[in-house]
Amino acid sequence: MSHTLFEINEFIRRVITLNLPEPLWVRAELADVKVSRGHYYLDLVQKAVGSNEVVAQGQAVLWSKEHRRLQKKIGVLLDNLLQPGMEVLCLAKPEFHERFGLKLMVSDIDPAHTLGKLEIQRRETLAKLQKLGLLEKNGRLPMPSVLQRIAVLSSGTAAGFQDFLKHLSHNSFGYRFKLDFYQVAVQGAQVEKEVMEQLDKVASHSAAYDCVAILRGGGARLDLAAFDSLPLAISVANMPLPVLIGIGHDVDETVLDLVAHSSLKTPTAVADFILHRNLEFESLMGNLGLVVKNLATARTKEQHSRLQNLTQLLDFQLKTNFRRQVQMLDYIEKELPMLTKRLIANQQQSLLQIEKLIRLLGPETALQRGFAMVFHEGKQVTDTAKLKLEDEVQVQLHKGKFISTIKKTMP
Repeated sequence: MSHTLFEINEFIRRVITLNLPEPLWVRAELADVKVSRGHYYLDLVQKAVGSNEVVAQGQAVLWSKEHRRLQKKIGVLLDNLLQPGMEVLCLAKPEFHERFGLKLMVSDIDPAHTLGKLEIQRRETLAKLQKLGLLEKNGRLPMPSVLQRIAVLSSGTAAGFQDFLKHLSHNSFGYRFKLDFYQVAVQGAQVEKEVMEQLDKVASHSAAYDCVAILRGGGARLDLAAFDSLPLAISVANMPLPVLIGIGHDVDETVLDLVAHSSLKTPTAVADFILHRNLEFESLMGNLGLVVKNLATARTKEQHSRLQNLTQLLDFQLKTNFRRQVQMLDYIEKELPMLTKRLIANQQQSLLQIEKLIRLLGPETALQRGFAMVFHEGKQVTDTAKLKLEDEVQVQLHKGKFISTIKKTMP
């Protein structure tokens, strides 16, 4: 016996209709969300615990009528819940159609489940970051004293980004900035992927920047769920530049707020932070300039006083030395004639003594005493060995001289 496909599908429809007559609360992750004419077509998946392996999948529909009703009940939070990657708890009635198969007709969604699930994931992410030592890593980077070259990650259409640009470009201090814009999604399933890709680009040119700013406008808590991503938080923690976060929240803190160098409430607050930091540096430089000026003035006065003292001392010493030299010249003028006479007298006395000594030791005195002087060929003879027999010699006496011939020599 055989059955047609329609017969089998009809049997399945009857079984489901009889056994599941009432809506059920179904927990699943939204793999994809498509909207057509106000109707929401949801692809649901369930993944194995601790992995991304899909163990079940199915389809659900939220009709436009039900969507409008839930929007009145939940508000703007509904659209944040209906995003790929969100785990939702929805009230749905299983319906099976012989041609179109099984679909879950959604009539309600519990936002508390999704928010609670996100909080649990957030705490687990923080615990992992703490264990890896990454929560304060980016915060330990030194923040430059002046922030001028800034890599900005945001959506070009985000109001917060436009506020940031306007606040910096129209600042009252006249500061100028070099802003490089990196386009990223700021909500939805693409946030993690796009922000991480752009952070990698900035990191490869980190020498060109002073810091990184991640910006978006305001939004509900679920809008910020993408900024609780563990891979994104690790990427921010490992950035070689200080990261500034301004994603527009008043109360809640995302994981990125805790792992970044500095977290500000809004993009405008990030701009204020940058301006105030630069202003602090300018004020510091101004104060240092005053200190340098005061020190230079004091030093100049000190040196001027010292120069005046040296000038007075030099003038005193010059005048003192001049008076001493004048006194010395007066003394020399008075003493020089006396000293000259004394020197001449002393020299005259010395000459007399020398003259007496010369007369005493001179040859004239020796001749007077009976000595004689012998000359041969004009030279005085003092050794007989230099004479020969028959040599004629001249003998000088005190009075007169005579010629003598050598007949014999004795040693």
